Amino acid sequence: MPVPRRPLTARPVVVGLIGVLVGAFLVGVPWLVLSLLGGPSGQAPTAPANLGGLRRAEEAIAKVDAVRGKASIDRITKTDQETAARVSAAYDGAGAVVQEYQDERLSRTLQLIAVRAPSPELFAPYEDVQALREAKPGTELVRIGAVQCLLHNTRGGPGNDPDPALSFVTNCQRTGPGLTVTVRTNGIEGNHDPQELAGIVEQAWREVG
Repeated sequence: MPVPRRPLTARPVVVGLIGVLVGAFLVGVPWLVLSLLGGPSGQAPTAPANLGGLRRAEEAIAKVDAVRGKASIDRITKTDQETAARVSAAYDGAGAVVQEYQDERLSRTLQLIAVRAPSPELFAPYEDVQALREAKPGTELVRIGAVQCLLHNTRGGPGNDPDPALSFVTNCQRTGPGLTVTVRTNGIEGNHDPQELAGIVEQAWREVG
């Protein structure tokens, strides 16, 4: 009497193959959908309305004089958009946003750069302060929690110490597996304290959408 053949779906090899195909389908379909929709890494972050007490530059300028400031507003908007596109391209298409902020007197400017990708840590070039007979290097890396800042030390104090009134933070950064937040300064005005700039980075880290 012939032995009845087992159905294909009862054979271990076939069952295993079906499991692999189903698993690939379940993983692949969401991945495909996310890819078509831009995915988490492809969605640009949203810049906060206010950052460290500063407003978006376009709003700050418009509040002072919307008519006379229109050319500046248009220029800043275009610059931020074009820079964000370049940041995204540099990070293989990861979503990015760039936003300039100014205070109510338009005397202090910060630039926020947020991209949904990790970045290398900041570093300061080596300087032999003993050979140069300087108290601190010209560019100093300052770590405040998860934030790194680069501090430009301007000489002028006693014993070649940096002059606190002339030294300023150039940029601060926090980075993680899916996000990098950078705040860049534009000059000395209001940008002397790494602790304050690190707090602004932390605010942006929490609030970028």
